[in-house]
Amino acid sequence: MIENKKKVMIVSVGGSEQPIIYSLNQQQPEFVIFFTSRDSRKIVRQQIEPALDYRPDDHEIITTLDEQNLVVSVEALLQRIPEILRQWNLDFDCVVGDYTGGTKTMSSALVMALAGKGCRYSYVGGTARDKEGLGIVINGREQQLHLQNPWDVLAIDAQREIRLLFNRCRFRAVQDLAERTAGRVEKKRPFFLALKDISEGFYRWDNFQYTQALNLLKRGVRILRPFAEGHSGRDLNLFFSQVTGCVDTLELIKNDTLLFKSNPSKKEPKMTSAADGRAAVIDLLANAVRRAEIDYKFEDAVARLYSAIEKTAKVRLKVGYQLDNSDLDVEKLHQSLRDNYMPAEPDEKIQLPLHRSFFLLAELGDPLGHSYLGAQEELRKALNVRNMSLLAHGFNPVTEKTYRNLLDIALTFMQLKVEDLPRFPLMEWDGDLL
Repeated sequence: MIENKKKVMIVSVGGSEQPIIYSLNQQQPEFVIFFTSRDSRKIVRQQIEPALDYRPDDHEIITTLDEQNLVVSVEALLQRIPEILRQWNLDFDCVVGDYTGGTKTMSSALVMALAGKGCRYSYVGGTARDKEGLGIVINGREQQLHLQNPWDVLAIDAQREIRLLFNRCRFRAVQDLAERTAGRVEKKRPFFLALKDISEGFYRWDNFQYTQALNLLKRGVRILRPFAEGHSGRDLNLFFSQVTGCVDTLELIKNDTLLFKSNPSKKEPKMTSAADGRAAVIDLLANAVRRAEIDYKFEDAVARLYSAIEKTAKVRLKVGYQLDNSDLDVEKLHQSLRDNYMPAEPDEKIQLPLHRSFFLLAELGDPLGHSYLGAQEELRKALNVRNMSLLAHGFNPVTEKTYRNLLDIALTFMQLKVEDLPRFPLMEWDGDLL
């Protein structure tokens, strides 16, 4: 918060110096930027500085070349303010903009230049004015007004943009926007920090970084909970409920991934007895659908579908028969099958590719292996197209048709429909939630 930092005041200066003197003496910022016209510049030296009750650590003057031109005045501020703040090693969250003085154009320019920066504003009003209440504040009757951060209201636009980006799985962009917005608002800061954690959590999930994703989503849910519980509308409550459900799903997926690790780390939790690898493979299918139907990246989608089909066999061998197709122990096979899988060299590691993994399942009498044999010709055609793609061994792009064919095969193997796949939540709101 600003109270815990050094304060910078940017004050617009016009023909009346008394409100500026009053505001500076009241707030006593360590650093001051005077925004002046060429005519009001001399007032800073001659009238304002001598009348101050304290001495700022440093000050600078920004002069607009045309105090009646809004664009020229805004440009002058935007060009110089960041440069001055860097010189003082400070940031915009230390800034208070006082737009009491100067021409109406200069005051407007100051407010516009600071808009969206997370700054506070102040204004010197008064209990009495000259010219029958229509003129300037009478000396000695000033009143300092500290105004609400307008971004607590303007953040509505940020919420809309976050919704659009999140629903397109642009989680990194959501994370950055939510973090920037959290730095600008005050009352709603925890809300946007929750959205930052949640969006990063789904970004990590979408990139198979399950442990980090789970920690971020749990933290985001914890921060978001008071907002959801105190919100009477349906939109936020529905989103909160969906994210909470995703946390439970991700717990299962994370546990299942331990099946795929030959030598899990000692720091990792032990796999529960309920783990069967199915949740992790289903998540891979869902990831493929997102790549194809949100990003239209059919090449990436097909690569994930191939991996899901391969892991379907791997999981069935491991869970159903305690066999590892990446390091097959032939001694666990029935004597009648061992000769088919003996290595060429005595100490050679036996690794089964996709086709041989399914053939082994078929030889073991497993229904999944027999399903593969029935679909192998169709699967072979689809995989041949994939193997000739740019990301594999050829130069041909993968089409939506190839993706659809391979998705149907994968879903058939898993005895699933697309509707059964886990879905990321959607933000349904349009406007201010809080």
